[in-house]
Amino acid sequence: FTCPLQVPCKALPEFRLGLRVYEFWGKSLDDQTGLSPRWVSTYLNQRHVAQIQARVPEPRPAVPHKVSGYSLTHPAREMLCWWLSVRGDQHIPTADDVDLRSLVELTPYIRYMSWEGEESLVIRVFGSALCEAAGMDLRGIDLFSFGEYESKQRDIARLKLLPRHPCGVIAFWNITDQNGMAHLLEMMTLPIGPGSDGKDRIIGTVMPIMKPEEMPEVWDKTMDMEKHLDFHDALFVDVGHGIP
Repeated sequence: FTCPLQVPCKALPEFRLGLRVYEFWGKSLDDQTGLSPRWVSTYLNQRHVAQIQARVPEPRPAVPHKVSGYSLTHPAREMLCWWLSVRGDQHIPTADDVDLRSLVELTPYIRYMSWEGEESLVIRVFGSALCEAAGMDLRGIDLFSFGEYESKQRDIARLKLLPRHPCGVIAFWNITDQNGMAHLLEMMTLPIGPGSDGKDRIIGTVMPIMKPEEMPEVWDKTMDMEKHLDFHDALFVDVGHGIP
């Protein structure tokens, strides 16, 4: 088995646990047969989520708890901590700086994507917790390949801005589950510079936003992936160069 980044996962046994290693292609989105592996259920447990950490050397970078008044989720803060640490003295980290072992605890909540064309952004890593919530593994999917929609060009421009004006963005999207209930998602997204293949990338976490008293101990919703996400808002994250 080889992960989407062409890194043999047998060389990184911990990282392999962060990826969904079985496919959903050809399986109906509402097919709920079978139980989730126990390790996937663990990743959806809020007590587990609160304990995860990016594996970066001390001293850990200072990371804000809030951006423009919004309180970041714990995975988003840890993703920003990792990004600031591996960036070092560069404006942004490159693909060669992405050491999967340092992200092993965050991997279940991560999507890592590469630009394959002007309007082609392909998912290369889609964490196991995200697979469980989506009801399918989205690796290999081009995010912008599903036709035109009202905000498509704006969404592309926002993501392409990140490496040019080094910054991050927290996008908030409404998504509907298969019971018709709407949920607000936080998507922390940060730029990754090209590796040897010359392709820009972006990396980030996805987490539901709920009031603490409303958050179930284990997230058990399956999203309706046949519907477009509804954009709600976006906040740029200052990583030392100001914000657009």
